[in-house]
Amino acid sequence: MRSLFLAAVLVLSGCAGMDKAQCVNANWYAIGLEDGARGASVERLGAHRRACAEFNVSPDAERYVAGRREGLKSFCTYERGYSVGRAGSAYSGACPPELGGNFLAGYNRGRELHGLNRRLDQVNADIRKTKAGLSEPGVSPRTRAQLAERLEGLSREAEYLEQQVAQAQARR
Repeated sequence: MRSLFLAAVLVLSGCAGMDKAQCVNANWYAIGLEDGARGASVERLGAHRRACAEFNVSPDAERYVAGRREGLKSFCTYERGYSVGRAGSAYSGACPPELGGNFLAGYNRGRELHGLNRRLDQVNADIRKTKAGLSEPGVSPRTRAQLAERLEGLSREAEYLEQQVAQAQARR
């Protein structure tokens, strides 16, 4: 959720910096190309339109869309999908159907790896807490036995998750 918020802030702030000269002299094909290469949705054109409206400049929508379509070819790849998914980022649905399959295949693989790594991080944190509990002075024998059993289970889970991560990375 945090990464989605940050992405939205970055996307919206990118337009806020367009001054009159940039709006007047804009190469709308190149702007569309850059937005497409970043996976920006077509609604990004609306943000450009609003930014330039104060200067009475309208973007060339046809050129922008043509550039964005071309830029999406570099974004909507298996590798980019994998990278976005592995980072835990949300997919905006920017890829057209003819390009979306490869992106989504990579995205789903990356999300799988992201989820495994998150779970492994949680298990490792639980292992550290359990070890700390075992080293506490005055722990009753019964509690110590429960913590030792929990540690054993967590260690098995961590080992299993490490194997799953290795397999997921090999399937990349």
